[in-house]
Amino acid sequence: MSATAAQSTSRRPLPAMLIAGVIGLVLGYAVLLAVNAGIALVWEDIPGSWETTPAWYVIGVLLLAAVLVYVVRRFVGDTGHSPIGGIKVSALTPRDYVGAILAILASLWGGVVLGPEVALVATGSMIGTVTAKGMGFTDPANQKKIVGFGALGAILALFVGPILSGSMQLGSTPTAIELAQLAWAIPIAIIASVAVTLSRLLAAVLARAAGQGPHLVILIVAALGVAASALLMQLLTGESVLFVLTSGEEMISDLPTLTTVSTVVAILVLKSIAYAVSLGAGYRGGPFFPAMFVGAASGLLVSLLIPNGPSYSAAIVVGVVAAVVSTAPMKWILVIVLGAVIGLLMGTWTLVPAAVLGAVVARVIPRWGDRIIVPAQSG
Repeated sequence: MSATAAQSTSRRPLPAMLIAGVIGLVLGYAVLLAVNAGIALVWEDIPGSWETTPAWYVIGVLLLAAVLVYVVRRFVGDTGHSPIGGIKVSALTPRDYVGAILAILASLWGGVVLGPEVALVATGSMIGTVTAKGMGFTDPANQKKIVGFGALGAILALFVGPILSGSMQLGSTPTAIELAQLAWAIPIAIIASVAVTLSRLLAAVLARAAGQGPHLVILIVAALGVAASALLMQLLTGESVLFVLTSGEEMISDLPTLTTVSTVVAILVLKSIAYAVSLGAGYRGGPFFPAMFVGAASGLLVSLLIPNGPSYSAAIVVGVVAAVVSTAPMKWILVIVLGAVIGLLMGTWTLVPAAVLGAVVARVIPRWGDRIIVPAQSG
């Protein structure tokens, strides 16, 4: 080992980790604002003058996104990974970051059903990589810690806005723990988990067909599938295409305004289909936020179907938790903590027991999509 490498290994990485985490948080929040602003411009402001979003616009924007993602991955850089693989933290140079973030922005602004979380992780990973190099850490162990803290800081930006604004709160929640809600948590968690798992199963099959590199035909077919799902939902229900397009976490608080079972069923089925093709076709983005919407819709459906059944707030929270747990392999302690945190953020302490029970039920349901071997993605 050289003297420089030995010195790098012996130095404490904590200051660099903290610096990377703080900068990652700030820049991650800026990226999140940019992602949300782009989505709002393309899918709310521009179509705002129309009574309903026209088919030519939905199809045109999604096809443009497909072409842009292909061009970026093919000619700028293909350092990202398939969203079906979850979130992966690894060193990312500024040059590699350009290709990764451009593919993510093209996907998300284009209405593809993926979330912003990977954009933040990529940003934080790049900050961590630059910080480690700039502060002279050359050994892999310390570099990994610094990159990890950068990514962690950036991902925390996802919670800054909702916590400050209270936008994740569902409104009317029980003032005390209702034991009846605990019983309903089991079927809700099963339905939400199966919906997400089936989406991931379809995505895994599509990902095998897409292969490692960008496949323009599959990207275009997927774009048309997402567009068709959104337009069919608008035609059948009269609701905004945003109930199907984009990741949808901002629409969770609007779900309780839907009181017709057929409307919720249409949204749940068509959102799941759009989510599946977005996951597997080669677009870039996060898998968790769309799954949260699918879970929330599953919970609301059970609440509407059963008279005197679960309250919509408890049902939606359980569905969200179960869907997130079904999206990635998790250790039991993380499952329980996640249930408690989401229960608190979306409701009050009274929903925590139901949320934790929903998380536990989701944890034991097999993840069928994981049994299909998905080709390793580049990056």
